[in-house]
Amino acid sequence: MAEDLQSKAADLMKKVLTVGVGALFLTEESLRGLVSDFKLPKELLSGILDAAGKTKNEFLQNLSKEVLSKVTDKIDPVALLQEFLRKNEVNLNIRINVKPKSEEE
Repeated sequence: MAEDLQSKAADLMKKVLTVGVGALFLTEESLRGLVSDFKLPKELLSGILDAAGKTKNEFLQNLSKEVLSKVTDKIDPVALLQEFLRKNEVNLNIRINVKPKSEEE
């Protein structure tokens, strides 16, 4: 009996960890299908999905900030732009047309 309870607890922990990690990489539909195996009330399921979405967004924002920080630490954008302009000729052409509106409008 104790081993059966321990086995069920281990399975539950595996599923909870899968949901936690899955929140970062799975689509909402995949995550919904995975969480639906728990047979939870809709309100709790909705709360879990909302929390997973927020966690995913936070993770991706922090990851992008960290990557950008590491890149800007290694690369001086001003020096990069100066080198680019020194090595390349840049032509900028702008064409603007202005037409009077017709009187019918």
